Amino acid sequence: MDTQKHKGLILLSMPRSGSSWLASLSNATGTMGVADEWLDFAHLTPPKGPEGRPAFNAKTLQAARTPNGNFAVKIFPRQLLQVIDDYEFDFIRRAMREQDTLLITLERNDRIAQAISLVQAMQTGQWRAEQPARKTPNYNFGALAQAYFHICRGYEFWRSYLALQGFAHQTFTYEALQESPTPYLEAVARHFGEATPSPFSMQQIQRSPESANWRARFEADLKTHGIPASAYQQKQPEQGLENALKVLRGQPATITRFGYSA
Repeated sequence: MDTQKHKGLILLSMPRSGSSWLASLSNATGTMGVADEWLDFAHLTPPKGPEGRPAFNAKTLQAARTPNGNFAVKIFPRQLLQVIDDYEFDFIRRAMREQDTLLITLERNDRIAQAISLVQAMQTGQWRAEQPARKTPNYNFGALAQAYFHICRGYEFWRSYLALQGFAHQTFTYEALQESPTPYLEAVARHFGEATPSPFSMQQIQRSPESANWRARFEADLKTHGIPASAYQQKQPEQGLENALKVLRGQPATITRFGYSA
């Protein structure tokens, strides 16, 4: 068992906030961890529960490390909560207790643009610019409104979580770092005791020519129809004949949270 205390970075955000782009800047150094979504579903392997907790924690830190021992992890709220459900421990709390960990939160001020990007990525499966799109995205007013509320709830989750835990952290916005990512790089480099890198190598930022059209339609629909009721709901029954039959039989319906299944 590795009992050595390592320096680490945990980046807390929401999807389509620019977190992948930001992580690519520090990842490019090869010395400040390998920031990725190491708590995502694909990595939650058995055994689960308390017996699987030590192995999962060790495997996550090992995957997130650069050869010098520094680690970096990018986390969205649903990923933290899924690990708590599956392994019965708070990964962030443990990292703060056992490692020398820097917490950074990243928010995107333009929530409409973020909602548009999220819905387009969910529809096409294109989460990074280099990935091929599986299909053409179709404008959906209800999905965009629901995505907007989902994103805002996620940011509020991190604010509440950090306030109750009393964890020190630094906060950046995507818009400010687009102008210059140097403040983020300086903060991370200072924590790791490394020289501040120049942002010479970065992930290509994903852009969609349809986004401006979607925004115009979304803002027009808001003026005409107001906010659809589905936007307020965190859970809703999945559509389809099989689910309708479950309800008719008195069985619990299959419930979907926005962006992933419950």
